[in-house]
Amino acid sequence: MVKVALTVEGEADDVIAAIRQLAAGDTVSPATVVAADANAVAAAPTEAETPPPPPPPPAPVPEGRWTIDHVRTFWGYLAPNAQQVYHRVANSSGYVMSRQSLLDAMGLTERQLSGRMSSVGHSVRRIRNVHNVALPHPMAFDPTSDDYKMLPDVADAIMRLNLRPAATEEE
Repeated sequence: MVKVALTVEGEADDVIAAIRQLAAGDTVSPATVVAADANAVAAAPTEAETPPPPPPPPAPVPEGRWTIDHVRTFWGYLAPNAQQVYHRVANSSGYVMSRQSLLDAMGLTERQLSGRMSSVGHSVRRIRNVHNVALPHPMAFDPTSDDYKMLPDVADAIMRLNLRPAATEEE
């Protein structure tokens, strides 16, 4: 919660004009600003003083491909349940697995599978920020074919690094 205490002193016309300027977002004319404790007095900035220039916009993030380092870091960010799904799809033929075969193989409902995948978006965002690179999503669901399709670079790295799902509380 924000709490603002404001004391305005002066002639009625000057007070009304100052409040209108504040309400409109205009700066009040140079004057003396008195702090709430009445002991500290600070001069308002004069027109000669200019505010510092805004920081330059961040450099555009380069497009990238998944590398071994990206996948290793990404794997560490994934929840163990999401690691199980990624491990299963990475080890499937062509890195593609139908939703129904994934559900059957893991003994899950669609809702449970969705819950397991909830950490993926956060992990992708973190890996993009850590490596300052715009990476494509490592695995996508294709609703027309009802398949999960993993990028070959990601699946290959999972297998080459021999990444295994971390133990979960359910096991």
